[in-house]
Amino acid sequence: MRKVALAAAVICCIVSSSLVAQMKQQPKPATPKTGKTPLAVAGARNAATPTFSRISIDDALKLYKAGKAVFIDVRSNEQFSYGHIKGALSIPGSQLIKRYAEVTPGKTVITYCACSAEQSSGRAAANLVAHGVKNVFALKGGWSEWKDRGLPTAVGPK
Repeated sequence: MRKVALAAAVICCIVSSSLVAQMKQQPKPATPKTGKTPLAVAGARNAATPTFSRISIDDALKLYKAGKAVFIDVRSNEQFSYGHIKGALSIPGSQLIKRYAEVTPGKTVITYCACSAEQSSGRAAANLVAHGVKNVFALKGGWSEWKDRGLPTAVGPK
């Protein structure tokens, strides 16, 4: 009888410890990294995030008229063909680093998009800055504000 009681006690211990182990909270899985870096405006406190500067339409227009800026439209080629800043280069954001050699050296680089807060052009500007390019700005208001103000535009692939 003692052997049966002992065996039952051992079985109870094994079962109860396995139940306790199953009831332990499992650690939360790590949040997957998206690979995207948050953007920050120049002067932001977190030095680990890439920074970029913005330029107003008025200041960009002065550089445009003086021939001292190159505008890079980071939207898709299709969007570019429907309308863009006259003289701008069409280099979608995903191709910018590979195609940067197409940019005339010695000029201020102004990226633009059709985003409400320069999300794509800011990312492009930050990417260029991270690759050592100087004098890079994202255009405040982008394509929409440039067009709405009646400034020089063109349609078509060039």
